[in-house]
Amino acid sequence: MTYIPSNARIIKRVPKTAQTPFSYIVVDSIPTNEPVIVVFGGELSTSDRAANSSAKQIQNLLHENKIYDVHVYAVVYDFGSRNAKLERTDQFRMAGRRLAKASLTDEQISLLNKMRKNEPFPNYIKQLFDILILPRIRDKQGKRLPVEQAVRFIRKLRFYANCHGASTIWQMANYMYATLISLGYNKEEANKIQSEALVIQHSPTAPLTKQKFTTLSFASAEDTMMQDHSNLFTNWLHENSADIVPSFFGEELGNLFIAGHLQEQPFKEHLNSGLTESERKISPLTSDGKVILNAERNAIIRAVKKSQQDQAINSVKELTDGDSVDFDELKENGERLYKIMLRDLRQQNLKHDYQK
Repeated sequence: MTYIPSNARIIKRVPKTAQTPFSYIVVDSIPTNEPVIVVFGGELSTSDRAANSSAKQIQNLLHENKIYDVHVYAVVYDFGSRNAKLERTDQFRMAGRRLAKASLTDEQISLLNKMRKNEPFPNYIKQLFDILILPRIRDKQGKRLPVEQAVRFIRKLRFYANCHGASTIWQMANYMYATLISLGYNKEEANKIQSEALVIQHSPTAPLTKQKFTTLSFASAEDTMMQDHSNLFTNWLHENSADIVPSFFGEELGNLFIAGHLQEQPFKEHLNSGLTESERKISPLTSDGKVILNAERNAIIRAVKKSQQDQAINSVKELTDGDSVDFDELKENGERLYKIMLRDLRQQNLKHDYQK
């Protein structure tokens, strides 16, 4: 069977007119000197309509907070012959997970081998990188930009991801690092530039650690998709979800904000429903859910405002604290729960492998 390479495109939210009845257009470039936010949806974002829905949610959030001059873009995936779940399996392997081959069927192993052979690095990731990142680090002559100019351009870019979107960004960040080095930036310069890229992600199905971008993650312990992380940490959170109060686990654990139960409707635990005020009227949150989603909402709004002001990224506390969010309390909760987790795992005599 012929292998079909993956592809991607980007849409932009625009006012509704006779020419744009669905309020979006397809674009092949994004201004480097204007603050923008790019939405990476889950693996079902394979149509303009699906991607536009995700972009509209974020635009509504900005408008609720009186931000009208920041353009919102969204990614549309075309996986071709690729399987998104198998791609994530390979991604966790690259991040250091020891995944049991027995968990994959012979057919899945065969497809995974074809993916690796035909696209050693996914084509759609490269395409997104070429549009979103490359013009911010390289000039039209192919030479690297001065570090401070690259920092300013990257600072104008904000990413919001859900589910597989986090996997897409994780891979793009790795590709960006390799490109920075190949352009002649040293490791310190590359890290400085990449740290200015801010990712806010909900229910990420990607490794939480080994991030090259500054990344904040928000999730529900009852979200079964989080078990894709294939590690003791997320498994323990899921198994003990009834006891997981709103908590924050620091950078070494993935800058993760999590509670046991976010949505009043349990089947929505993987979704970010309730991010906007209008959504909460039809998709109510639990009291713990309000804390986590308020922290997420704070981070998006404040990150965008910093981008507008051409200022460096705030600390995690400055991005999330306030509006029913007591960051210090969440941090204390996370530290306490982590100690309990370590005690439980030691009592179970499990191997001490706490990869995230």
